[in-house]
Amino acid sequence: MSQQVLDYIAKNKNHFLESLKQVIRLESISAQPAKKDQVLKCADLETKILKEIGLEHVQLISTGGYPLVYGDWLHAPGKPTILIYGHYDVQPPEPLDLWKTPPFEPTIVGDNLYARGSSDNKGQHFSHLCAMEAYLKTVGKLPVNIKVVLEGEEEVGGGGIDKYVREHGKFLACDAVMISDTDWFDSERPAISYSLKGLCYFEIGVTGPSHDLHSGLYGGMVRNPLQSLSWILSKLKNEKEEILIPGFYDDVKPIAPDERKDIAALPFDANKVAEGAGASRLISEGTFSSVETNWCRPTLDICGMWGGYEGVGSKTIIPSKAGAKVSIRLVANQDPKKIEKLFVNYVKSLSVDGVKVEVHTHSSGIPFHVERENFFVQKTAKAYETALGKKMVFKRLGASIPIAAVFQSVLKVPVVLIGLGLPDDRVHSPNEKMSLPNFFDGIKGAALAYEAFAEENAKFKS
Repeated sequence: MSQQVLDYIAKNKNHFLESLKQVIRLESISAQPAKKDQVLKCADLETKILKEIGLEHVQLISTGGYPLVYGDWLHAPGKPTILIYGHYDVQPPEPLDLWKTPPFEPTIVGDNLYARGSSDNKGQHFSHLCAMEAYLKTVGKLPVNIKVVLEGEEEVGGGGIDKYVREHGKFLACDAVMISDTDWFDSERPAISYSLKGLCYFEIGVTGPSHDLHSGLYGGMVRNPLQSLSWILSKLKNEKEEILIPGFYDDVKPIAPDERKDIAALPFDANKVAEGAGASRLISEGTFSSVETNWCRPTLDICGMWGGYEGVGSKTIIPSKAGAKVSIRLVANQDPKKIEKLFVNYVKSLSVDGVKVEVHTHSSGIPFHVERENFFVQKTAKAYETALGKKMVFKRLGASIPIAAVFQSVLKVPVVLIGLGLPDDRVHSPNEKMSLPNFFDGIKGAALAYEAFAEENAKFKS
């Protein structure tokens, strides 16, 4: 890499930080209609920044909701094209009284920048923009072709970009996608996440009598919807955390021996994780470890349940309705459509006479998985190891980033998830923060990764 690029990164830390602060100050809360103007201003500011750093074809792309911010630089013939993804919208900051600093006034405390969106995701995706600036303002070119797409609806489901990618895949054609929107394994171990779970989210509704009934006058004669719902929920999984839906595990691949060995070698502190969760202890499925269960096995959780009287004191009734919401996290090779069919059929098979059972699917998403040995994954790992001065860890995540799987399935390219966040960044919570050393080193890591892709790009096609 040109020394000019490295010197520019070192000398412009304050400039990078002040630019990031401008983006963070905009209250781009996509979930709150009252903040629409702030979200649009944030999109405009990101557009301005892309132009200033030297990207071309910069534009706002309409999606029917908040626009996509797009820009590219495509003057590296024979080199790979990398699509950089991020999102400029943020979670609501509430409850405000738990913040120690104003959520939209970025504040430095020690080595951390506190503000909503500092880690998720403004700080993380901004590191890539800074790396591009360092190249274009010094040597006047990038080592690879780059496309940037930033969305404004990630925190509300990302429906706009999902539709756009499926309809305009050729416009976003690339050789790999890079996403910085994840965290490290711990404070000393940066991580590339190579597997994310898919999702099926259901609502079960059980209806009985037309109105609430006196439990003395009708008890034992009229079916209780809340009791019927409880029977259904109790048969979804057993006390070993094993899911009981017939055929559910048919497509789940076993954990490879080498991967299981790598997971076991990680310094996972179960007591510390339990303490952080406010739980007495961790659990797991069958003979699998807690980490294996969370990372490598599908899971099912009841997210909410309602019905009957919930007020103060007693009210003796048979409720007319009851409901529950259930999420299922899927692993690689599981098909959400197949799981949806299995779930709906199984739940309805558990229905009893005297009540009506309905199942509604709220959302679904396919799982994501990329091989750890992939060219772009390995080059990214080495580049960021050099920049961060720390050994890279490869990990799965129990959570979902739906757009990663969409990119992979539509564009037919590997997706590299290289995070700069830390486990204690409190994303989605009060007092969110971003590690400034991670931010600045992440700029260097991105710059090194682009160069690594260009130097040996012939190998990824072999």
